[in-house]
Amino acid sequence: MSSSSSGAVAQGHTMNKKLGFTAMLLSATGMGFVGTFGRLSTPLKPDGTRFIIGDFLAFGRMTVGALGFLLLIVAVKKLAKLRSTKLSFTVIAGGLSIGASLALYVSSTLMTTIANAVFLIYTGPLVSAILARIFLKEKISLRNGVFLTLVFLGMLMTIGLVTYTSGEGLSFGLQLGTDPEYPKKVIGDLFGLGSGVFYGLALFFYRYRGDIDSEIRGFWNFIFGAVGALIVMVFRISWLDSTNPFEVMKPTNWLWAVGMFLFCGLFAIGFLVVAGKHLPAVELSTVSYWECVVALLLGLVLWGESMTLVGAIGGVLILGGGLAPILLDLTGARSKAGTES
Repeated sequence: MSSSSSGAVAQGHTMNKKLGFTAMLLSATGMGFVGTFGRLSTPLKPDGTRFIIGDFLAFGRMTVGALGFLLLIVAVKKLAKLRSTKLSFTVIAGGLSIGASLALYVSSTLMTTIANAVFLIYTGPLVSAILARIFLKEKISLRNGVFLTLVFLGMLMTIGLVTYTSGEGLSFGLQLGTDPEYPKKVIGDLFGLGSGVFYGLALFFYRYRGDIDSEIRGFWNFIFGAVGALIVMVFRISWLDSTNPFEVMKPTNWLWAVGMFLFCGLFAIGFLVVAGKHLPAVELSTVSYWECVVALLLGLVLWGESMTLVGAIGGVLILGGGLAPILLDLTGARSKAGTES
């Protein structure tokens, strides 16, 4: 059997798991840079807190991604297919959901702790797996259930929600109450929770319409993602914070923002669409936690954030739980190919 086929069929097309796993790892890597680019793109207020412009950054990521995919479509001569492709509710909803999710997530990191924001958005893969089990009848095997549990526990440890102190033992560090260091923490936590729900919806909707070419699906995903981020931005300006990014961002902020649009937008979200076509929801959810490891390493190397023993163990769990499905599938594919030959 060739490496282009895993033998799994979903929504009318054959899934290429090798491509799906590769795309998801690349996407999660790009996503892991969001916090770093977000900090560098967002100026500080005189009191030391950051302006709330995460929705604008998400809108920029989506807009640049749409332009990039349009150029790709022209280059591969699929403009006629773009015009003839019929949109459906799932295509539109998937784009709106990922745009709203990322807009809420980046803003959440500016209002609450990074640990809370990451934890809350990563309720999304669990939402996706549950929805896929209900509506797509995708079974969660014991193997995949174990791997998903490992990476979820590892995520809790790497972001510091599960900590260990001598004399007190293990403790759970998620705080949903007020915090003097984060005046808008409650709103930030709500934004984080909303980002998780919308992320889960996006991953779920990506499971539909596998008949659409990746370039076409990616273009519409970015278009409607920009609309979703814009809706969040209008909501934020109208009812929460009237900050205008064009009035506060400096040239250096704009340079970092452009880098974010290209790497965390066009690159990362583009590969997410590809992964969504070629991986079942549970495996998509499992590998997506690689983002936590990337963010942790960036915090250690670039921002001087310490890595605890518990965090290191969590990283090992994420690596093991995320990479194990890849290795097992590839090993199984080789064994089956050898038997058939």
